[in-house]
Amino acid sequence: MALPALTIRFFYRPLPVERGETHAAVRCLRARGHCVTETDDEPVDAAGVDVVWLQSNPNLYPRALTSLRRMPLPQRPFTLLWFSEPLPMPSAAGLRPARLTARERLKRLLRDPRATDVYSNAAALRKLQEQQIPHLLLVSTPARRAYLAEQELVSECVPLGYDAERDGMDRRGERDIDVLFLGQRVPRRRRLIRQLQARGIRVEVRGSWFDPDCWGEPRTRLLNRTRIFLNLVRHPGELPGYRMILGMANGCLVISEPIHAPGPYVPGRHFVECRAERMAEVIKAFLDNETERQRIATEGRLLVTTTLTQARSVDRILDLLAQHPRFASGFPTRPPTRGPPG
Repeated sequence: MALPALTIRFFYRPLPVERGETHAAVRCLRARGHCVTETDDEPVDAAGVDVVWLQSNPNLYPRALTSLRRMPLPQRPFTLLWFSEPLPMPSAAGLRPARLTARERLKRLLRDPRATDVYSNAAALRKLQEQQIPHLLLVSTPARRAYLAEQELVSECVPLGYDAERDGMDRRGERDIDVLFLGQRVPRRRRLIRQLQARGIRVEVRGSWFDPDCWGEPRTRLLNRTRIFLNLVRHPGELPGYRMILGMANGCLVISEPIHAPGPYVPGRHFVECRAERMAEVIKAFLDNETERQRIATEGRLLVTTTLTQARSVDRILDLLAQHPRFASGFPTRPPTRGPPG
């Protein structure tokens, strides 16, 4: 069933370097005729709203969640959460429990509401389920959906998608940076980078939540100068979908530590997968074989720019909305409001 035009309140808290930009999902929704209002956090007014859309981490929206909790269930607007934060690995991965950094452990000890480690994220989703929020929970990787299923939390997997305006593209220019890592320098990553450098690999390391040179057009120029883009994970087995998209879209060969349930990415076709202890020799082999580097990089670029797009992900979410009983039973879908006293 096709959805009619929806009125959507879209919650997203951008980083300072992203202020003033329209979220890619909002642009896709508007292009499909939906009326979308974007906000970082505010109380929810159910009147005139078909869907409350929470993007990424729900802890970013305390005012919105507080207002939803205070509403009687029949009066709450339909709420979806597209969750793209890390979670523990499912038991099928056969991996040890994730080890937290000292800073993450301290935040958990202090019960800091800003904590975003895998265990705090899982606890936040369980708490929302107890409060019957959201109506539709979406996660961005198959492993996260599998973990939630083990916890008896129902979710759907909708991957993060490529957006040309946000993520850049391959400009087919000269690549003078052999190896780049872009991301937070947590202790595990620092140790792995030192090991690569000790074995003769020149690794350019960038990454900051606040440095404008790591975002937008400067980031696209940087990636277009890069031959090999590294995925060094915070915790073994993770699929960092956005890092994969950035590297592949801009024509880099992504070399990654092993990923549990990497679909839709196929190791050996769209990226190269190897353990940390072999990464230096694998990097050297691809730096010496430009034809093979370009072959896999091209396959990865084609995947993210033609198949794994933000537009397709948004369409998948709209399909899930149309199938949900709240919408499939007909319209209008807005919850009833209290009438005047009799």
